[in-house]
Amino acid sequence: MRWLVAIITISALIFGCSPKKAEKGVTEKAPEKIISRDEAVGSLPCFKCHSYQKFSAPPQKGIFPHQRHMDAGYHCNQCHDPRGHRHMVVNRKICSNCHSMKMITFDRTVLPSKFNHEAHAKLFNCKECHPGVFLMSAGAARVTMKDIDSGAYCGACHDGKKAFASSECAKCHKMKGFEKELVYKVDGIGNVVFSHKFHTTAFSCDSCHPKLFDMKKTYGKMKMDDMYQGKTCGSCHNGNIATPVTDCGKCHKG
Repeated sequence: MRWLVAIITISALIFGCSPKKAEKGVTEKAPEKIISRDEAVGSLPCFKCHSYQKFSAPPQKGIFPHQRHMDAGYHCNQCHDPRGHRHMVVNRKICSNCHSMKMITFDRTVLPSKFNHEAHAKLFNCKECHPGVFLMSAGAARVTMKDIDSGAYCGACHDGKKAFASSECAKCHKMKGFEKELVYKVDGIGNVVFSHKFHTTAFSCDSCHPKLFDMKKTYGKMKMDDMYQGKTCGSCHNGNIATPVTDCGKCHKG
């Protein structure tokens, strides 16, 4: 019996003195204290290991200007969550204190579009778009549909797989501006009147753009010889899909 008592006593000493295991899912939160800039430069723990010069460099095009924000009085832990040396999560809510980032309007074209920055910011991290896809500067890029169709800018996601295809024009543009007739001046035989509204009710935008017609207001001259070969208007006006291009009176008004 003595040996049994000895074993129980030793076991109690061993397991009784062992430290308690940390509860699962419990992580320490970073202190919420906001340190002044003077303290940041002088004694902030971040810069005891990280280079202050790296984050206070002069602003570069497309790169987030840390120095400019430091000069405004902001400190690292107002924008970043430096929890446990893990990935630095950006506190994006603070940006709206100075920047209006809810809706951005692109109005350099004849068909303006609105970009809901607020909705996208809720779904993605800032660095998924900046500066790789868009430079972090208003008006830094002149976005064209040709660029988007080739996978640049909005087209990096709006390819029909990650997000709806860029060919779904009405998702971003108000198409009412194109519900009109386009007049092509032709000497001798009479001008051609093209009803954009009529054609967009029958076909989707990507049926014609950009494979038949570039998305430009001044596309250039269209030759009848090209149409006879099935190009431009002749792609549909071949006598099967629509009236043939040989039926001159349908388009030319003398």
